[in-house]
Amino acid sequence: MTAPDSERMDTSDTVRALETLAAVPVRYLIGSTKNRIVYLSNDGGTYTLWSLDVAARSPIKITDGPVASVEEVAIPRSVTDTVFYAKDTAKGKELHLLYRADSAKREESLAAEMQPMRIGGIGMSGETVAFTGATKDELAVFVAESGRIEKKAKLDSLAFVTDFNGDYIVGAGILTKDPRSQEHFIINVDSGEFTVFTPRAGSVNKPPFLNGSKLLFESDYTGKNKLHVHDMETGETSLAPFDHQDLLSYDAVESQYYGWTSEGKVWSIGKKDGESKAFVDGKEIPTPRGFLWGLALHDGKVYVTHTSLAQPTRILEVEPKSGRFKVVLDNPLPEHISRRLHDCRMVRFKSFDGREVPALVVEDGSGSPRRTITLVHGGPWGEYLNSWAILMNSLVLAGYNVVAPNYRGSTGYGEEFRKLDIGDPGGGDFQDIAASAKWALTNRIASEVAIVGYSYGGYSTLLALGREPELWACGVAGAPVADWKVSYELADAVFKQFGEVLFNHKMELLGERSPITYVKNVRRPVCILTSVNDTRTPMLPVLEYARELLEHGGVFELHAIPDMGHLLTSTQDVMDIVLPTVTFLHRRFPPAGSSKSAR
Repeated sequence: MTAPDSERMDTSDTVRALETLAAVPVRYLIGSTKNRIVYLSNDGGTYTLWSLDVAARSPIKITDGPVASVEEVAIPRSVTDTVFYAKDTAKGKELHLLYRADSAKREESLAAEMQPMRIGGIGMSGETVAFTGATKDELAVFVAESGRIEKKAKLDSLAFVTDFNGDYIVGAGILTKDPRSQEHFIINVDSGEFTVFTPRAGSVNKPPFLNGSKLLFESDYTGKNKLHVHDMETGETSLAPFDHQDLLSYDAVESQYYGWTSEGKVWSIGKKDGESKAFVDGKEIPTPRGFLWGLALHDGKVYVTHTSLAQPTRILEVEPKSGRFKVVLDNPLPEHISRRLHDCRMVRFKSFDGREVPALVVEDGSGSPRRTITLVHGGPWGEYLNSWAILMNSLVLAGYNVVAPNYRGSTGYGEEFRKLDIGDPGGGDFQDIAASAKWALTNRIASEVAIVGYSYGGYSTLLALGREPELWACGVAGAPVADWKVSYELADAVFKQFGEVLFNHKMELLGERSPITYVKNVRRPVCILTSVNDTRTPMLPVLEYARELLEHGGVFELHAIPDMGHLLTSTQDVMDIVLPTVTFLHRRFPPAGSSKSAR
């Protein structure tokens, strides 16, 4: 139901509500150590590692921050209490050092003497760690042991370590230089031999995980995404074996996470249509509707992070035999916030070429069209899910309907759909985004539309305002790429390769697909948010875009955020993005019930 006008919040009420919303902890389950389960959380203000004694339900913070993402943490092992992870040492510039901590007590220390570098992929075996590290000029695989690091292999393509067991280092990436395929690398630690493995040339093979000499991975080499096992000793590759058929019946589009149990069975979190379910040895582990961010097996029980758009992340304990579950770490919302949030639904609309494109839609329930936000996800290889999403919920709380298209290039809809973006960024995906706004207008969800996005979503926002200027009432572009050419020149080894993969080496497209090329066409007000320390979408080309926008008479706000990078690692970072977004929209595009003018 929609709130009566007398209950609708003005901007000052919304700001207070946003502060409450931003303070709601986010938790991502990573795995289990010998005695505790480990998760990443911003509880307390900054993303750090925490551990939980599930019997006593006593969480403890085991590291200082920031630890920005699960990709910066090695999956812990159940034989030790040690956890290895990377921490940014440069206020958001993603120059990392390698650390270790004891999950049972707050003791952290440097794991190796090294120069800061971008670390993106870590595996651990006992007290030894393998990881991928990038400098301005080079991407390589390293091993850290006894406080020292050794380079094991130089990577001349975009690839990352995913696992390490002492004998082998394995990972996945674009190893044949074909951006539409993905292969595995295998490094024999004793001999140093570097091998590239794929079950079929041109297939997409997702991150591998080790059980002795066996690799567990998801691949589309037989057609659909399915879990497979490759035996490195025999050379045989086969479908992952399961004693139960629930996973097969669920028919997941892809697996969000997967791994081995201590008994050598396979567990997975399969997803489709923006939601997911957990399975151990093919048997479903019952959980509420929504999405699962991570799974851990500990002392015979299954632990998952469960969430939905209206439910912040919480940790559930499931007894596999009975299927009963209980909340071991809850995350309730204040009632005055929860009653203003709404459930989502997944729809499909026809785009410019007749292709069906999915979108997540959140409406106020009134059935009447109202001012609506087209919310564009980042990546571009990402998606909007039925999962807690601070920016989406902030817009809903501020009084808007939201349509979030999972445009071509999004994950969650199969590899054919995801690969449509490769070689065509700012092409078909941009047209999908525009088509979602037109669909919302035609279907009386929207009376008018504005566009908002962060990262690749920020890039898409600037591009949309310049290439289809009459469609939008206004826009908010957070951490955008404004000029692909300059961003490529400023990038380190990882993000140079990212650009080459995304554009399929068609570097002549960099200018045509850059928002700065169309800046003179921008007709509507735009709010631009950029961070001083962002090394993914750097500030310099954004400032040049703003200068040209000023020269052509554009109406805009520019927020340059100090001491922050691309990743939002703290509650303050979230507010630095969300608050100017909502206050700008309330001025330029006030929601229903406001007496303010639109433009």
